[in-house]
Amino acid sequence: MTEDLDLIRLEDWFRRVGRAVVAYSGGVDSTLVAFTAHRVLGDRSLAVTFRHRLVEREEVEGAIDLAKRIGLNHFVMDITLPESVMENPRDRCYICKKHIMGVLKSFARDSGYEVVDGSNYDDFQEGRPGIRALKEEGIRSPLAELGIGKQRVREISRVVGLDYKKPSRPCLATRFPYGYRIRPEDLDMVASAENLLREEGFRVVRVRHLGGIAKIEVGSDEITKLLREEVRNRVAHGLKALGYKLVVLDLEGYRSGKMDEI
Repeated sequence: MTEDLDLIRLEDWFRRVGRAVVAYSGGVDSTLVAFTAHRVLGDRSLAVTFRHRLVEREEVEGAIDLAKRIGLNHFVMDITLPESVMENPRDRCYICKKHIMGVLKSFARDSGYEVVDGSNYDDFQEGRPGIRALKEEGIRSPLAELGIGKQRVREISRVVGLDYKKPSRPCLATRFPYGYRIRPEDLDMVASAENLLREEGFRVVRVRHLGGIAKIEVGSDEITKLLREEVRNRVAHGLKALGYKLVVLDLEGYRSGKMDEI
């Protein structure tokens, strides 16, 4: 296997750390970090996945399955989020991330582990609220520290044989407008709606929950497929069967941060 210079730098980073607990979601970034930590540190590394009501069951199950396949030391932690998170304030991501990382720090403290996450360099440039929580909690992000951005993460993942094409799937709260009180049944509707679209073969999928309206976003290269009459009819019928009164398509396609504009 051809070595990658940034991969070597990442491995050296973990050699200096010595022991690490990695916040591992099963996404491309955290998988590369957890994989490298285990490759360098072996039993002195642990990947931890959080299970709570804003994460889809399939995502947790996928993280468990992937951890087994690539040989990680893996643990799933069930946590309860602060009730204020379900009110979906503008600083929801900050509140949620600060709580989760506080729990992980407490878990790791007695074992002498460094708490690490998979945020990359680009994430730190975008001013995300969760990044502030990471800084306040003293969580280290090796990809960001080494200047490794999203594209390089995918390139390194390809080199080491990991899935480098997996679309990002942030928590379900990102499907709701700020200030919308998120109920368990709303989360079920969104998860079912997005699974319906994935079963139709769409890779990049968001269903924005606007009351009784489902606003569909797919990759810009997949819009034409969704406009085919038979696909469109199946999707519309399926989403209405879930309880949506109106189903609309965003003709611009998916773009990160769109809910901030609503």
